[in-house]
Amino acid sequence: MVPNTRQKILDAAEKLFARQGFESTSLRSIIASAGVNLAAIHYHFRGKEGLIRAVIERRFTRVNDERLCLLAEYENRTEDRAPLVEEILDAFLAPMLRVGLLRSGQGRLLMQLAGRLLQASDGMLEKAAGSEFERVAVRFLAAFQKAVPLTKQEIAWRMNFTIGAAARTLFGGMPIRVLSSASHEDLQERDIQRVLQRLIAYTAAGMKAPPGSQRTQESES
Repeated sequence: MVPNTRQKILDAAEKLFARQGFESTSLRSIIASAGVNLAAIHYHFRGKEGLIRAVIERRFTRVNDERLCLLAEYENRTEDRAPLVEEILDAFLAPMLRVGLLRSGQGRLLMQLAGRLLQASDGMLEKAAGSEFERVAVRFLAAFQKAVPLTKQEIAWRMNFTIGAAARTLFGGMPIRVLSSASHEDLQERDIQRVLQRLIAYTAAGMKAPPGSQRTQESES
């Protein structure tokens, strides 16, 4: 099947965004790679912001939909109580890990784009990508609030730390190779369930820990 103009633009844009970053990739380079003119980008996406939004939605909507679906399943399964922290974390982490740790071509592309998003500080990018991830953040913040006696602000910080731990798990790199050698264990195994269980155990402990000020008071008493 021959890709249409919109698909050609998306295919070219996401590869360049993954390789060069969202801010560093110009419309000119996307036009050259896709073999289209500037009018085609404005017709289909109304400019770079709309194009970024379309790339984000194409790659991350399925993962985020799966996250929300899993969370709903846990909530429906436990109507008499809030889901456990571990269950909420499984819904949040498992969909992305299953894609990223497989290291397929599409998985690598998704991870590259995710890495670019985590590094980005551009306001336009935040505006373009924010709505896709905010719908997930709102639902999971509410779920965690029912599961742990913490403020929404404290939970938001801990979700941020959880995302950082998941990113390190997915991207690997030099630290995992050094730790693998030091521990005499192949930490680079792609045993997704094993990695997920360890990540959930680690992040659940952090999510359930008392606030820092409370721990300080307890140690002083």
